[in-house]
Amino acid sequence: LKQIAKKLGFSRIKLEGKQHVVLETPMEEPAWNLLKDKLPGHLKSRFVFSKGKVTVRGLGVLSADKQLESLIDWLSKMEGALVINN
Repeated sequence: LKQIAKKLGFSRIKLEGKQHVVLETPMEEPAWNLLKDKLPGHLKSRFVFSKGKVTVRGLGVLSADKQLESLIDWLSKMEGALVINN
């Protein structure tokens, strides 16, 4: 999870309160929008961008194993936005 998150530009993953997970990031909103576009439509509303972080709403109420599984799956989908130019 940490390797995928780092590749996407997220520097830290932490719980916020009891309901949300926060992905800390220095990225700007246009970069975030490129990543978010790779998510299925039903997931896009769970991710809320604000300066310095992306909040994943409702993920904190799941078990730790389910949180990990979900984040790996969702961040892996976002990896499709990364393009390597040679």
